Amino acid sequence: MNKKEIQAQVTDLLSSGVPKSEVFAKLSGQGVKDSQLAHFIASYADPFRCDTHDGKINILITIMFIQALFAALLGFGIGAKIGPNAKWITPLLIAAIPLLFAWGFYKYRAWAFNAYILLSIVQLPRSLEGFTSSPIATSIGFAISVGMFAYVWYVREKIFPDFAFITPKKTKGKYIFGS
Repeated sequence: MNKKEIQAQVTDLLSSGVPKSEVFAKLSGQGVKDSQLAHFIASYADPFRCDTHDGKINILITIMFIQALFAALLGFGIGAKIGPNAKWITPLLIAAIPLLFAWGFYKYRAWAFNAYILLSIVQLPRSLEGFTSSPIATSIGFAISVGMFAYVWYVREKIFPDFAFITPKKTKGKYIFGS
């Protein structure tokens, strides 16, 4: 079987109530690597978990829309310095990033959570760059960045509990799955 067929079968089995460990045992060795199969299983958004944590997702989406608004305003300022057409194109391009994350969070996509976590980690050192010239503003920005990172990680753990960092949990060479 190919990846799409395996992923569809994972979704069908998990939505019908088959435990994740049984799905892994049943589909292991049928055309995809075990790591890919474990990722399919770990990135399955259980509808019960999604309903339970819907409010947390709505908070994330709201924050992403606010970030998109600030990004658009920043992009307009940058684009105005570049040229007359750039002041309209730049805000759209810059605001597209948080809007893409908002869409991924809304659709309960594990890649959106993992990508946000990775990008946050990469950006944390950059958020401390202006500390010597304006320590208070830099500290506030850093605290907001760390807070968002922690909140996205927290929500991801609630919806996708089978991820360790950005990969499925693995102990002693075997993938482990919760309920």
